[in-house]
Amino acid sequence: MIIPQETKVDNSQMMQLRAEVIAIGDEITSGINLDTNTQWISQRLGELGIQVAFHTTVGDDLNDNIDVFRIAAGRADVVVTTGGLGPTADDLTRQAIARMADVELVMHQSVLDHIKQMYKVRRREMPGNNEVQAWFPSGSSIINNPEGTAPGIDFSSQESVVQYRIFALPGVPVEMKQMWNETVEPELRAMVGNDLVIHHHTIHCFGAGESHIETMLPGLVERGRDPQVGITASSATISLRISTQGPTRAQCLEKMQPTIETIRVCLGDLVYGENGVGLHQVVVGLLQAQNKTVAILDAGLNGALASQMTGNIDSVDVLNGSRIINGKVSGLADAAADFASSKGTEFGLAIGPIDRDPDTVNAGESFYDVVITEGKQTHQRSFRFGGHSGIREERATKEVLNYFRLLLLKSR
Repeated sequence: MIIPQETKVDNSQMMQLRAEVIAIGDEITSGINLDTNTQWISQRLGELGIQVAFHTTVGDDLNDNIDVFRIAAGRADVVVTTGGLGPTADDLTRQAIARMADVELVMHQSVLDHIKQMYKVRRREMPGNNEVQAWFPSGSSIINNPEGTAPGIDFSSQESVVQYRIFALPGVPVEMKQMWNETVEPELRAMVGNDLVIHHHTIHCFGAGESHIETMLPGLVERGRDPQVGITASSATISLRISTQGPTRAQCLEKMQPTIETIRVCLGDLVYGENGVGLHQVVVGLLQAQNKTVAILDAGLNGALASQMTGNIDSVDVLNGSRIINGKVSGLADAAADFASSKGTEFGLAIGPIDRDPDTVNAGESFYDVVITEGKQTHQRSFRFGGHSGIREERATKEVLNYFRLLLLKSR
C-alpha cells in the first residue's frame, strides 16, 4: 500500500491572527438563552484563517466586563463581542471598552440622527435613554447597523506595545450577521493581508474509537501539518476535519486530496460518509442504487431506526414498512423474513429486545440481536447495549445502520 506524501509546514514562518469571542449578557450566563452567535462568529473567523483561541461568556456587570476586555486585549489580536449595546442600564459594552482602554466616551451626532430617524420612520417617539447608543469610546469607528438602533464599535489599541482590535456587535443575530458581512469581514480580510481561501473537508467514520482511528493514521493528526487534520467524537461517530488554505477553493481541494485519499485507504470501510452526511442517508442511498427496499421489525430500540430513516425524505421509496413489537420475539429470523414478504421488500431487518437477564449476561451489560434477511440468506449479529445512558439508544441505532451498510456494500 502506497501512502501519498504530505507537506510539513514550519509554523515559525507563519503569522496567524488569534481571536477571542465574547458573549455578553445575563440571559447567556444564566442559561436562559443559547449562545449561537459565538459558534457562528467562530466559524466565520476560521474561514478567514484567524485562529479562535478563546470563548468567553460574561454577565451584565461592569467590573466583570472590564476584566474580560482587559484579559482579551492582552492575549488576542482580534476580539469580537456580541451583546451589551442596547440603551438600558445593563448594556455596558461601550463603558467597559472605554474604561479598559482608559479613554473617554464621546457622542457621535450622525449616529444619534440615524437612531432618531429610525424611530421617526416607525412613527414612534425615541426614548431619552436611546441617546446612550450614540456614545462611543474615543478613537473608535462606527460599525453601521442599517436596520437596527444599536451600531457596533470598532476599537483599536492606541498603545504601541499591546496591539489588539475589538469589534463589538449587537446580540440580535440578524443584525449581527448583516453587520459582519457588510463591515467586519472586509476589515478582517484586510488585517489578514491576503486573499487566501480557507477550505474544510470532513470525513465521518463508525466502528472504531477515536484513539484507535488516530493510531491508524500515523502522522496525520498532529500540529504543524498542512493540510491540518482534526479528530472529534460525537455519539460514537468519529469525524476527521481536513483544513487548508490557498488562492482558490479548487487549489485547496487539490492540496488536501492526498490526505483525503490516505484516510480512505487507511480506514477502509470505517469511512461511511463525508461533509455532514448521516449513516441513515448512506443506507438509503445504497438501497436506491441497488433498487431494493427494506421492512423493519423493532422489538428493542423503540422505533428509533425507522424514525431516522423516515426523517429522510429520500427514504420514502426504500422503507416499505415498520412495526414496533413489545416483548420477546420467537424466531427473529423467521419474523424478519415473514415481515419482509408481507411488505414485498427484498430485505427484512429485525431488532431483538434488549436482554438484561442477569443469568445470561455479564454484570452491568445488556445485548440485543439484529437479523437481516434477503430471500433465503440470513445475517445475524449480537450487539452490546452499553455506554452512557444519554447516547445508548442513538449509538445502538447507528450500530444497526452500519451493520446494514456493510452488508449492502458486499452485495453490490
